[in-house]
Amino acid sequence: MWSAGKTGTRPGTAQRNRNPPEASAGDHRQAGGNLRPLGRRGCQVGRGTRWGNPFRVIPHRKGGGKLWQVIDTGDRSSVLRDRPLLVRSPAEGRATATRLFAQHTSPGGLYAYADDDLAELRKTLAGVDLACWCPLPSTGQPDWCHAAHLLTLANPDPFPTD
Repeated sequence: MWSAGKTGTRPGTAQRNRNPPEASAGDHRQAGGNLRPLGRRGCQVGRGTRWGNPFRVIPHRKGGGKLWQVIDTGDRSSVLRDRPLLVRSPAEGRATATRLFAQHTSPGGLYAYADDDLAELRKTLAGVDLACWCPLPSTGQPDWCHAAHLLTLANPDPFPTD
């Protein structure tokens, strides 16, 4: 079963790109490491778009450059507002922000997709290459980007093993 923690292309579906389509007129790196134009079937899902991750990693103001904080830019999480979630590196923060996105876009989450929104997500993003600014993972490493989670929502496994 394909999951957000695996890299590469799921057969018959889209993949995640490093740069948004507007970044340049040149080629964009695919999750498999190959270069090719993003083309008309690409969609930018970075922060500021409808599909962006509201959880963001910023330098902690009292951390002296050694601590990072995960914040909720949509300000729905009173826990993150009242008690800072501190991490030791941007990579750890990105993993935490991605987990929070997956948790809170699930039913009952702070950003849960209503049935209509989930249907539109699938209509808009299914089979489309998703572009975000998160770095692509090294081979064999988990993909800590919310776009990987969006791919699983947009392209549900037709044959679940569970």
